[in-house]
Amino acid sequence: MKKLVVAIFVFIVVISCKSDDTPTEEVVTYPTPELLQNLSQLNLFKGDLKDLTPTDVVEVYDLQTPLFTDYSLKKRFIWIPEGQSMEYSDGGLPIFPDNTILAKTFYYNKNENDLTQGKIIIETRVLIKKAGIWEIGNYIWNEEQTDAIRDEAGITKTVNWVDANGTNQTVDYKVPDYATCVMCHNINGVRVPIGPKIRNLNKANQLQHFIDNGILTGINDLSAINKLPNWEDTSYTIDERARAYLDINCAHCHQPGGYYNLTFHNDSFEFRFETRFSDTHIFDKRDSMLTRIESNIEGYKMPFVGTSVKHTEGVSLLNDYLNSL
Repeated sequence: MKKLVVAIFVFIVVISCKSDDTPTEEVVTYPTPELLQNLSQLNLFKGDLKDLTPTDVVEVYDLQTPLFTDYSLKKRFIWIPEGQSMEYSDGGLPIFPDNTILAKTFYYNKNENDLTQGKIIIETRVLIKKAGIWEIGNYIWNEEQTDAIRDEAGITKTVNWVDANGTNQTVDYKVPDYATCVMCHNINGVRVPIGPKIRNLNKANQLQHFIDNGILTGINDLSAINKLPNWEDTSYTIDERARAYLDINCAHCHQPGGYYNLTFHNDSFEFRFETRFSDTHIFDKRDSMLTRIESNIEGYKMPFVGTSVKHTEGVSLLNDYLNSL
């Protein structure tokens, strides 16, 4: 009996040693830079898709001042192909390598005071750079929240949630069609991202994180990089906050080569943050701006697309700013 016990012990030790000596290779799943039919096929997330947990090679990022979209919340993700990086050019968009994927998911918490109730995920917008050209795809989430299907037609979805004040809210959220996406992501006929400009990515230690992980190059001195003000941060002047708000919410259409200026051959507005105030025409057109940002009339209200409800806090800021001029 004693010999049997010793034999079993030796067998276990041998097996254990063999197991320890055999290295286990971690399997890395890389995203697929193609606008496939299902969001799940792009391999951006791991685990339960609705948890929006990125794979180990996908980065989460945030913006100093984000675009307003009917009070929806957003999670932003970027994948830079292995061995490549974004290249710093100036405070605007970095130079993205081919096959870069940018993804932004829009959702609401069912109850802002009880996050255990879960989310209502509406859509995920995807930009993929292929051969120097940004391809645009939109994915609408199913009711089961198990996947999102590529869609170019757009829909309107009624969403109900409870805000942080405990108030029941309802919005008829508009998922844009393909033409509307191109309308905003278009400068001089070239499709471009809107949010991830270097100055808008300059938040906390985010740029340093990108540099440390080898996906951002060309910056020698981070302290010299300008930062887009956070429009909600009252430590900035009202001028800085309002100009930042106009930059992210309006400048993609109202700049040279933007949809409005290009389509209507009208350079009456120039809302980019870096533009000199005298060249923006804000002062001359302030009465028109006040009327349009207060309006809910389709075809007249501003922003022209992308919202179905007025941004009360943003409109209040712009009102204060325009009336102070």
